Amino acid sequence: MKRKQWLYSLIFVLLIGLTVFTICSQSASFTREGFGEYVRAAHPAGLAAAALCTLLYILLEGLALLTICRALGYRRGVGQGVLYSAADIYFSAITPSATGGQPASAVLMMRSGIPAAPTAVALLINLVLYTLSILLMAAAGLALHPGLLKLFGPASRILIWVGAGTQVALLAGLTLLIFHEPIFLRLADWALKIGHKLHLIRDIESRKQKYAELRDDYQQCSGALRGQWKLILLSFVFNLAQRLAIVLSPVCVYLAEGGNRARTGEAFAAQTMVILGSNAVPLPGSVGVADYLFLDGYRSLAQSPVLLELLSRAISFYSCVVLCGALLLVYAAKRKLSKER
Repeated sequence: MKRKQWLYSLIFVLLIGLTVFTICSQSASFTREGFGEYVRAAHPAGLAAAALCTLLYILLEGLALLTICRALGYRRGVGQGVLYSAADIYFSAITPSATGGQPASAVLMMRSGIPAAPTAVALLINLVLYTLSILLMAAAGLALHPGLLKLFGPASRILIWVGAGTQVALLAGLTLLIFHEPIFLRLADWALKIGHKLHLIRDIESRKQKYAELRDDYQQCSGALRGQWKLILLSFVFNLAQRLAIVLSPVCVYLAEGGNRARTGEAFAAQTMVILGSNAVPLPGSVGVADYLFLDGYRSLAQSPVLLELLSRAISFYSCVVLCGALLLVYAAKRKLSKER
């Protein structure tokens, strides 16, 4: 692991520690023994369902990426798709604004034999579908409970509206990049010239040659996607199911801890707002912000919102990141062993 990755991981762990300490400090009666009793009192089936949702969250992103790659003419196995997903989830969690997620996935995709241009197009399309899924889930939450935002305080509402605006802008921008080829190519050319003026790119002729190759590959990818709308739609279904899985995980914990079944829909809707409001915050894994929104939204829904937040976040986020990191570690170890043979 490179030094910068170690630094990001350390910052991520420190943020988790600080967040957990802050959350626990909000409950004067919090004790480790009390938390242990809270976990033991939960219905095992509910916790198992929450864990299953977390596993599906990893798998479904991999299936979404594999489906887009298939539309572009590149078939890869489910195991590879899970690795692409694990890289995205892990590095999105430990880097600010999720900046490391897609580049990490891109590295693994290209190592598996998918060229740079199809990789870039596949990741862009997946990001569009992912963003659209977040917005649709949030819209569904508001449709189910029009007064949902009243559960949240003023600061949380600001975060939710900023998150919504950011996601809409991101969706519009990415759609232009993918489906309006001249804009993509002009932006690539502009980036090349700016990089040269800032002395970040020295061999401009070599870069222009690579840019020309990228342009040709991009045009081929655009052509390959025509007539593949069924596969793109299937990828969207996988993305929507992935969003549903990560929303349902905390809801399952809520029910496992004896939450009011009559308010299950409200808990589901509140979780969609938590994801929407925290998704655009430039912190590794939105640590702190997601926790704050959860506590605010579930304060009127749960008897022990602090304990519920700690347990649900442990299952739906922390364990997910650890599992993805473990998968990548096993992959790296196997790759190193194969090189040494």
